[in-house]
Amino acid sequence: METQWVLLCATYLIVVCQCKIHHTVWLPAGKQISLPCKLRALKEHESPERWVEQNEELEVNFSANSIAAWYDRLGRLIHVGEILLVHVAKFEASEISVTQYVLRETPPTEKQMSLIPEFRGWIGGANQLLQVKHIDSVTCIELQTSTVVGFRKPWKALQRKSRVGREVVFTFKIYVQPIIIWEYAVSSWILMENTSVMPRLVEEWCQDQRPYGRQFHQTCEGIYQERKTFLQPTLFGTSNSTSTIAFFEIGVGINLSARLLHVLADPASKELGYLHARLQHSLNMYILEGLENYIQDGDLAQKLVLATRTHYVCPPGSFTLQRKPVVINLTVDKLMNRTLETSSASVLIDHKLLCYPCPDGKATTAYTFSEECSDCPRGYYRGETGWPSSAGCLRCPEGFTTDGVGGKSIEDCRLNAGALTRSILRYVLHLLFALEKIIAGETGPDTQTRSLALEQRSAWAWLGRISGRVWIYCAIYCLVSSYLAAKAIHRLHVYLRLKALIRKQYGLLLRATMIGQINLVSHIKQRMKQDIKEDPNDTLAHGATVEVSGVRESIQSEKMKKSRSFPFNS
Repeated sequence: METQWVLLCATYLIVVCQCKIHHTVWLPAGKQISLPCKLRALKEHESPERWVEQNEELEVNFSANSIAAWYDRLGRLIHVGEILLVHVAKFEASEISVTQYVLRETPPTEKQMSLIPEFRGWIGGANQLLQVKHIDSVTCIELQTSTVVGFRKPWKALQRKSRVGREVVFTFKIYVQPIIIWEYAVSSWILMENTSVMPRLVEEWCQDQRPYGRQFHQTCEGIYQERKTFLQPTLFGTSNSTSTIAFFEIGVGINLSARLLHVLADPASKELGYLHARLQHSLNMYILEGLENYIQDGDLAQKLVLATRTHYVCPPGSFTLQRKPVVINLTVDKLMNRTLETSSASVLIDHKLLCYPCPDGKATTAYTFSEECSDCPRGYYRGETGWPSSAGCLRCPEGFTTDGVGGKSIEDCRLNAGALTRSILRYVLHLLFALEKIIAGETGPDTQTRSLALEQRSAWAWLGRISGRVWIYCAIYCLVSSYLAAKAIHRLHVYLRLKALIRKQYGLLLRATMIGQINLVSHIKQRMKQDIKEDPNDTLAHGATVEVSGVRESIQSEKMKKSRSFPFNS
């Protein structure tokens, strides 16, 4: 009975030791993180405060005679050591393939696991950096060996029994985290004698926040300081005027991937927001306490006001929900209540530290927190596969453009030409595609078996039986026919143009002739009237009746003589 109980306990211990633990790691683009191998499982809780308290200590120390081996999703060895350094490259101005892969193709199998001094640094695990663009998961396995005392030869280990201990699977999810900047401003009269007080306080806090143990990254990414002035309207008596107020400003860039919980917390939930708020609350209290100790005057300390605001800056092509930073004034009274729930940093708990992609066909143009997504200009596009991208909208290939603004994919890029050229090229491409079908569907020799129909996979396969000479003659015939048809169409076009021109010239000639006749008739009438007025003995002028037969001829001959001697006189 005791033997069975011992066997059951041993089996249970083996199962517990060899159990798999799954962790989801949120990798911010452009960051470098350190991932320890031996971790406990996360404890879920609805409250973000309780979640942080329960998962504060996840790391487990390695037992003696054990080493960690890291494998990719294909089972290839990528690293040996307790800590895996992972770097996610920034996204470039190009589309990223949806295929996930590891950039390192060949695993370091050429180095054997031994204790030779030249390989100790490599086995230590802190010198290898895994470059990642897209990756599914990695697995860390703890390899434990039995203890052996003594060596047979120098630097040659004895054969020891080994077994697989705990196995931890890390699933990577890459997202874009906004650039986080904390800004603090205080009146310059407080730091009039020593302007290095604020930078020194921030640097001290950053040194205290540096992770301990096997972490290699800092919480503060950079510190800047400057002196600013602005005009404030004031009232003196009955006249309005302005006064200049100077203040000292300092900004701190925050890295929310320095600690283990930062990369295990879901950025879309309140867990990462709570960690962010707790960090800022710690710095707020540290600066207020430091300024109070620097002033050393109770009355002046009560007048101290420290203004703070938080910036979230997303790359082009994305935006954040927290666009306009809100200025919050901190006073020394805040030191009396140092709890996070009642402090000014508690508003950061609900902030989602994510950069959301703009809708298809839209993007931002610069690193900013207030710019909204606008349509991609003509000749650019942006779709689902174009995000993330550091350039926002992507340019169409050379020689192509879009019909309008807001292109959503590369299929919207058309040939930069007219409608006729596009239709001709579309026809040519369709013809080439049909010819490819003919080539792909070429059949073999005729046979009487039933499998012939199975070999003819294309509907165009019957065209493959036509000999090459027929295709050459048909091509020559088509070219000659096309040439003759083009010549005929050209000559017909010239004939129609010439006929239309002759018709226009003929019309103009008729109009000129008609106008000339009208002018001649009008001149003759005027001259006849003038001749009648000059000859009062003319019987026709006084209305006498005469014989028309003889007189008309004499009058006409006389008028013709006068018209010849005095042409076109009125």
